Amino acid sequence: MDEVDILSWRPRLRDSLVVEQDGGELSFISTSDRRVQRFSASETVFRMIPLLDGRHTVSELLACLCADSEELAHDVCSALVTLREERLLSKVAGSVDANATVTPDHLSRYDRQIRLFQDFCDSDLLDYEEGLAAQRRLTSARVLVCGIGGLGSVVASSLAASGVGTVILCDDDVVEESNLTRQLMYSVDDIGSGKADALAARLSRINPYVSVVPEKRKVEFASDITDLVAAADLVISCADQPSVTEMAEIMTEACWPRTPHIIGGGYSYHVGIVGLLVIPGVTACWHCLRTEVAHEHGRDRAVPLIPKSRHAGILGAQSGIIGNMISWEAIRFLIGMGTAICNRWLELNYGPMSFSERIVPRRPDCPWCA
Repeated sequence: MDEVDILSWRPRLRDSLVVEQDGGELSFISTSDRRVQRFSASETVFRMIPLLDGRHTVSELLACLCADSEELAHDVCSALVTLREERLLSKVAGSVDANATVTPDHLSRYDRQIRLFQDFCDSDLLDYEEGLAAQRRLTSARVLVCGIGGLGSVVASSLAASGVGTVILCDDDVVEESNLTRQLMYSVDDIGSGKADALAARLSRINPYVSVVPEKRKVEFASDITDLVAAADLVISCADQPSVTEMAEIMTEACWPRTPHIIGGGYSYHVGIVGLLVIPGVTACWHCLRTEVAHEHGRDRAVPLIPKSRHAGILGAQSGIIGNMISWEAIRFLIGMGTAICNRWLELNYGPMSFSERIVPRRPDCPWCA
C-alpha cells in the first residue's frame, strides 16, 4: 500500500479471534485453529484493539489515539503491520455489514457462512480475498444427488440450505413408513409420495432461492443418467440399490471422463462410510479402489453365498452424521477448497467415534484414470 492507501485502510480483526489482555501482553486466540499468539503491547495499542472493527480508517485511528504524537503514531502503525503480517487482520477492509450492501439479492441469508468463508480466505485456505466469492461459486453450482434416502436426503438438504444454485434430485422410490426413522427430510404426510417430488417441495420451503429439480427415474445403466450428469458440476451417488458397489460402477461410467463425483458413501450397524471423491484424470478412481482391495481376505477368489441384508440395522443419527460429512466435502470442492476424500477412503466407527482411512493411490496402469 502507498501512504494514501494506508491512511484510508479500514483494518478489521478476523471474526474468529478472541483477544485477551494479560498485564502488558495481548493474547490473540484463534477459535478456528486454536492458535494462540502473544505480544507485548503499549497502552495505546490496548486502546486501539477494540476499534479494529473495519469502521475506522487508519487516519481516524491515528487522530483518535495519538494526539499528533509521532511516537504514538509509530506505535500504532507498527502494531497494525505486525497484526497484518501475523494474519490476524482480515483481507477484506471495512466492516462486514458495510460490505453486505453490495451483495446480490438474498445473500444476507448467508451472512454467517460468508463470515466462515472469509476466515478460510484469511487463513489462505481459499484463493480469494473475499468470502463472498466462495458464496457466489456455490450460487452458480449445479449438483446432482442420485438416491435421496437416508444419505441423499440429508446431503441434498444441506446443499440447498447452503445456497447451491441448482440441486437435482434423482430417485424413483416412494416414501414408506419404515423410512421415517432415518430419512430425516420426510414426514408422515409424505408416505406414498414419490421421494423426488416430496423432497423437492421440502427443500423449496427451506430455501426458496435455489432451484430444486426432481427427477423420478430408475437408474440401472449409465445411459439412464448421462443427461443429468452432463448438466452437473458434481454428482453425488447415495443410491444403494441394487447395491452400493453396482451403483458406484454405474456412476463411474456415467461421469467419465469429465464430471467429478462422490461415490461409495453408506452407513449401517457400526460403520459409516464417507466414500471417495473422484476428479477424472486427476485423482484415483473407483476402479483404483476396487483393485486396491480386491485381494484382501481372499475375496477375489470367493463367490457370493449370502449378500448384505437389505434391512441392515441403522439409525437416523447415523445418516445425519455421514450425510452432512459428504455434503461438507461437496461444498469444499465446489468453493475450491482443499478436499479431504480424494485418493482417500474414510470410515467412521460409531462405537468409539473414531476414524480410519485407506490411502487409495492413483494406479498408473488403471484403464480408466490413467
